[in-house]
Parts: sequence; C-alpha cells; structure tokens
Amino acid sequence: MDEVLETRIREGLEANRTRTAPPPEAVPVPPIPVARYTSAEFFELERSRVWQRSWIFAAHESDLPSPGDHRTFERTGAPIVLVRGEDGAVRAFYNSCRHRGAPVVREACGTSKRLTCQYHSWSYGLDGELRAVPDERSFSGLDTDSLGLVPVRCETWQGWIFVNEDPLAETLEDYLGPLCEQMAEVNGPSLRRIGSQVHRVGANWKAVVDAFLEVYHIRTVHPDNAALLYDDSTVTVAMLPKGHSRLTVGVRPEMLGIMDPSPAAENPSVGSLLRETSTSFGVFPNIVAPLDNGAFPWMCMWPVDARTTELELQWFAPDWGDGDTPEENTLRMTLFETVMAQDTANMAAIQHSVESRGAQPFQIGWHERLIHHFHRAIDLAIGESEIPEGAAVSAALDSYVEDA
Repeated sequence: MDEVLETRIREGLEANRTRTAPPPEAVPVPPIPVARYTSAEFFELERSRVWQRSWIFAAHESDLPSPGDHRTFERTGAPIVLVRGEDGAVRAFYNSCRHRGAPVVREACGTSKRLTCQYHSWSYGLDGELRAVPDERSFSGLDTDSLGLVPVRCETWQGWIFVNEDPLAETLEDYLGPLCEQMAEVNGPSLRRIGSQVHRVGANWKAVVDAFLEVYHIRTVHPDNAALLYDDSTVTVAMLPKGHSRLTVGVRPEMLGIMDPSPAAENPSVGSLLRETSTSFGVFPNIVAPLDNGAFPWMCMWPVDARTTELELQWFAPDWGDGDTPEENTLRMTLFETVMAQDTANMAAIQHSVESRGAQPFQIGWHERLIHHFHRAIDLAIGESEIPEGAAVSAALDSYVEDA
C-alpha cells in the first residue's frame, strides 16, 4: 500500500481512538429507506441494472489451473461456464448450446478437451468455437463459423476472475480503480482456494452487505471474539469510486500478533498495515474481503430472491506447495464460522422488522457511512430516474467519495 495512504489511515485510527465527539468533517448521514429491502420492483431493477451490468467475482485462477478446466457459474441468474483454453486464457460463455439451448457443461466443475452438449452432442472447442455437429448433412445452409458459444465478458486481475454480461462495460481494472493498487499486496496469483462456507440467510442481500460495512455492532454481537481482538472506536473508512470501499479497524495492542500465521502459512508480500489492523475492502456490488497475511475469505452476498440471500465465504491462502492445506488454515475457517453464526442470527429478524407497518428509514451514523455509499452506488447503477418513489437514497455524500 502507498506509504502516504498508510500514514493517513494510521493517523485516522489514532484520531478516532481519542476523539470524544464526531470528527470535524462529519455530517448527518441521510436515512436509508426500508422499501429498498422489501420492494419486488426494486429487486428486479437490481437484477437487470446491477447484476447484469457490473463486474461480478466468479472464480480464482487456482480453480482453473490447466487447459480444459471448467466451472459453471449461475449466481447472477444466467447460466455461464468459465473455461481455461489451450492458450492459457480463461474465457466465459453462456452455458447454452447454439442448437436448442441445452447446457454444454452440466457438472459444477471438471476438465474436458471439448464442451459437448449432452442433448444432441454438438461440441465446442475450449475457445467456444463450434467443432462438430452430428448428422450435419441434415442441416441445410448451416453456417458453423457463426455458431460458437455466446461469449460473456471475462477479465482477470491479480488472479481474481470476474465476469460482466454488459458487452460495453468498462475494463475490470478501470472498474476496480484504486482497489487495484490497495489490494495488490496480497499477491492474488500466489494464493489458492482452500474451501468455502455457505449460509442461507432469510434477509435481502443488501441487509447482509450492510452488516459487513461497519464494526459498530461488534461489542454487542461479538463480545466473546471480535470485540476482544479489535478496538471498534478506531474505525477509519473510505468511500471509493463506483461503490467500492475500505474499512480499517485497529487491533487492540495486547492482542497484536495473536492471530499471526506460522511462517509456513504466511504471505510475505503483505505489509505492516494489514498485519497490525483488520482492513477489509468492499468490492461493489457484493464482496467484502477482509485481507490478511494468512488465510482469509472473500465474503460474497448472493441474492436468491428479495428476502433470501446466500452468504458464501470463499477462502484463500498462500500456496503451501504439496500436501493437504495447513491445519491452521482450516482452524481459521472454523473460528470464523462462530463469528458468522452470530452475524447471520440477526438477519431474518431485521427483514421481518422492515416488512412491518412500524418500519422506518434507517438512521445511520457517520462511522456507518459506507452503508449509504453502497446504496447510493446501487441507485446510480440502476439510474436515478428509475428508482421507485420513496426508495432512493440521497446524493448528499457524493462529495465525500475519495480517489484513494
């Protein structure tokens, strides 16, 4: 991380630790309308304007190490297959045969020399081009050159693979902006996936994202774990362009080093700030990544319907070479499950509340402003003129978005 930025973050941590009133720059944060969590119309707008036009994290390069390796991805609603080609490039296609629409890949992951539809056996190369049509003599005027799999935008940054169904979208790096520099020190290509954990939550996906954009709740919800490790009074945040964000909270001095990995499971490229704090990055629309010098999760919030979310923790760790994952990596995953159980226990009750007649707009604090920033980015992605009446968030904090 840039030395000037790190110094600014550290100064912010200390200033927040000692202040007894709102910081000088603080302003009232406009309320968040509860209709955003309950409106079926709003949810459908999110599906078409946010999920189908944003860069969405789909896999890590370690998931597709060799030519022919493929994985299906349907979290945005469309059937997509990711495949590594003979040339080493990872590509994405709609998982739909050009003959009559059947999937060309049915298993969640695997390895194939070709992608072959199991309905009528049309087969495609790893580059998506149509290679074979059984009984081709029965098709008059068949233009096989124009019948390849339909591509989906697919780009990789630092080992993280993203897809975007909008063919006119900006590049992934332009979309991520300052995150590219600020997250680079974890050296994504040197990591590998070690597992995943999925929690089905009875709440709108935005309510789940909200929970991980602030640490105001840790003394109440996590008194026996996170609250012992982190000093929530220090929290320092940044609203970054396009809905992305950064949140840093100080580790209590007496707890420094207690969670450090062993040399065998440690990431040497990670700098001192990520070792001495908890620093997480929000990747719009649905990722919160608490980076670390050992194993850490990408926390992915996937909407199932307007009132149901799957919270998926995709865990990564520095590549340790041959053999099973180090036991300390799996232990981290187990310990984090305790924290997640406490977080998710709140969610259904919150959803129940926002659907009641007594529901009122959420009044959040300056230290929780990343929530407002996230919701504002959703409105901008949908289009301000398209937001249902009474559901929009204010533009009042737009001038506080930072370039870095």
